[in-house]
Order: sequence, then C-alpha cells, then structure tokens
Amino acid sequence: MSKKRIEWIDVAKAIGIVAVVFGHAMTRHGTMFHFLYWWHMPIFFIMGGFFLKPIVNNNWWGFIKKRIIPLLISYLICGGGLIILSHFIRKESWSYTAFYFVRLLWGGRTLNHYLSVFWYINVYLLALVLTSIVITYVKSREYQIIIAFISLIVSTSYKHVWFFHWKYIPWDFDVAFIALFFMLFGYLYFHKIQQFVKDLWIMIPCALITGWIFWMQHMDRFNFAFYLKSKIIHATFHHIPISRVSYILFIPILICLVVFSFSYYFCQFFPQVVIKPIQLLGQQTLGIMYLHKAVIDIVDEMGYQSAIMETILAVIISFALSLLYSYVKRKIKQPKPKPVS
Repeated sequence: MSKKRIEWIDVAKAIGIVAVVFGHAMTRHGTMFHFLYWWHMPIFFIMGGFFLKPIVNNNWWGFIKKRIIPLLISYLICGGGLIILSHFIRKESWSYTAFYFVRLLWGGRTLNHYLSVFWYINVYLLALVLTSIVITYVKSREYQIIIAFISLIVSTSYKHVWFFHWKYIPWDFDVAFIALFFMLFGYLYFHKIQQFVKDLWIMIPCALITGWIFWMQHMDRFNFAFYLKSKIIHATFHHIPISRVSYILFIPILICLVVFSFSYYFCQFFPQVVIKPIQLLGQQTLGIMYLHKAVIDIVDEMGYQSAIMETILAVIISFALSLLYSYVKRKIKQPKPKPVS
C-alpha cells in the first residue's frame, strides 16, 4: 500500500472488534452489555463511510469488483467453512447443514450459532451500495443530510415488516437503512471528526457525558437498548418512553467520537512497539468478525465460563486464523514467475 494508513482509525477498529467479541462472550445482559451494543456496530458503519467516494463516470463495475465481490467471496468461503465445522462440532444432521447453505444466501436474521454475526456483512454491503448511490447522484450536501435523516426515521418507525408472508427480510435489508445513516455520517463528517478527536475541550465533556449516561443506565433511570440485527430499539428516561430516533442520533455517535479521540491520543503517547500490534489487530477486523463466534461457542463448550477469558481466546485465535487466511490469499493471487527461456 502506497498510502500511509491513519493509525488511530486502525486502533479504533481494534477497540471496536474487541467490544464486539466481548459483547458476544457476555452471558449477563447488564449495563456493560447494553453499553457495548450502543456503539460497537455503528462504529464500523461510520468508519465504512470515511473513505467512500462518488462513482466516477458511472463505473459501477469497477466499484463492485473492488469493494463488493471480495467481501462476497470471503462471506461465502468463511460461511461455508463454518457451516461444515458446525456440522461436525455441534453434531447437526446433514439435512440441517444442507439447508443452512440456503440460509447463508438468504442471510440476515436467519443466521445463528457460528454465523450469527454474518448479518453484519449483509448489511455492510447493502449500506456500501446505498451510500455510494446517494453520494454519486445527490450532489447537494444538504440533500444528502436530509436523506440520512429520512432513512433513519423511516427505518426505525416500525418494529417488524413481513417479506411475502415470510418472517425474515433477505440480508436484513431494512436494517441497511439505519446503517446508511451512520455511513453517510462518516462520509460527510470525516474531516470534522479528524478535528474533533484532537480537541480536548470537546472530547473531555463528551467523555464525561458518556460516563454519566452509563451511570444512569446502571441506576435504571435511563434505559436504552439498541440491537441492530433484530432491530430491537427502545428508549425510556425515568421509565417514560421517548423518541428512539433522538437516542440513536446522539448516543452511538457520541461514544464513537470518544473512542476515536481515545484512539488518537493513544497513538500520540504510546510507542510504536505498542501501537503496531494493535494497529495490525485493527486491520484484521473482518476475519475476527467472521470467526470469533465459532471460537466463543467452542471454548464455551469446553467449560470456560469467564467472558474475559473467552474474549481473549476468541480474539487471539480469530486473529491468528485471519492472518493465515490473508497469507494464503496473497500466495494464491501472487503471479507465478515466468520461466526463463
């Protein structure tokens, strides 16, 4: 890669993926569990919008070939491998396993067990396409902001919708419109975010407000649940229901800004020998996202009950397997040397 990576973004990705793994390892759905789910998926959609660009000369095939097809291939390869692994580890029937390949294509909420987090790739791919359409054909920044708000308001205005009498919508398509809001936010405000994360006059109050919200949730004076996959969203203050949209607008973005700022100052004050391993972890978030749930389930069946230990093992093992997959993929793509005549 010729371009220098922005270190704090990789560190933020590493923090985000550890939060995802820890959230899935937790069995007690207390304050920390809710807190993690407020932001650990939105942060990846926000960062997904950081480097998006409008499609030039309607070259959609170039966009699909570069951004969509590689994710689709990894989705099918990793998904298929985990389905086979689940068949033998969980002792599932061949009919169940065969039908799971159909569920892999349908995606979304039909995916469970080892593949329960694969909905994220479905929604991420859809959000990439939707966001690219908006920023390519809607030139006005104001109209892009309006579309982001309308997308969020409409997509959170109902609890569930049926798809031709079927309970689950393919690829959680309606959830992609919530992700569109976060991805457009990342696209539109990336340069502002780069300024905000350095400004302690802004970020210290943001961190204090985050701590206050966490404490209010713990004291049951404030109740906010935000589960993107199942689209379960509810918000109350002192047990009085309030607008879900206002909470989604404020809380996930606030916490993500705090994480971004922490990541920036972490990179400023720690030596490279500490930063580089975490940065490398952040560069393997997709592989860890794919693999960690299977590792957690297998470790859990082995008798480990500690969420922290399961998180450490899942991150390390998934990270190592992801590095191995990346190495094999590079070797396969590497052109063979031509024979010397």
